[in-house]
Amino acid sequence: MSRPVLLLDLDGTVLDDHKRLYGEFLELLPYLKRRYDIVVASGRSKYSVERYLREMDLPPKYVSFEGAYVVWNGEVLYDHPFDEGTLKALLEEYGHLPTVLFHLHRVVPNERFMREFSEYLARWSADQIGPEDSGIYKVVFAKKDGPDNPPAERMKGTVFVYKRRGTDHLFYDVAPPGTGKVKGVRLLFERLGIDPVRCVAIGDYYNDVGLFRMCGLSVAVPKAPEEVKREAKLVGWPWDRHVREALLPGAR
Repeated sequence: MSRPVLLLDLDGTVLDDHKRLYGEFLELLPYLKRRYDIVVASGRSKYSVERYLREMDLPPKYVSFEGAYVVWNGEVLYDHPFDEGTLKALLEEYGHLPTVLFHLHRVVPNERFMREFSEYLARWSADQIGPEDSGIYKVVFAKKDGPDNPPAERMKGTVFVYKRRGTDHLFYDVAPPGTGKVKGVRLLFERLGIDPVRCVAIGDYYNDVGLFRMCGLSVAVPKAPEEVKREAKLVGWPWDRHVREALLPGAR
């Protein structure tokens, strides 16, 4: 029988406010590795997810770009960049805003994004900033919060909206239509014949709720919104005693 899978979100879950892995999690990680196949499920880009997998000394098993790019042990199971028409329509309507295009290995910000949010690019851990000839897997628009905010449902794609602390802007992360973190994980489970009831999901935000409902055990971290915590079977950090005992039953 294959090992159960632990689905691990990054931002807000095992990364601190400086985008570093919590020391407490790194202490717990060797025990988790013995029991689970650990799969990072994140809206982050391929290169950013792989950076943290290397830090954790984990094999390349992940769902990235909100489900648009799925990898198991280095094999690409799903690869779904924007089609040309959808991307063109998005950029024609919103490209005047501070904008970043995410390719497989690079980010390409427009001049306005560089001018207003240059320090913010570091959070995506891009290998390089500059032209890239691969497809585009995510687009980020920044918009000063106000009454004229575009409704997310008007944007062509899977949209995740959030407000970054320290700015008065909303950020619209747009992935290709038909993608999503839950869809990417479900595809991975189906391809590999994994029973989600034997699996665990750990996360902190609304795009993790579908994973909580799918898996046999779900953990929301304490900083998650109340609506998200209500969907999880446990609330706590992975290294908290009650969560650790649930993740590693019988371990000492």
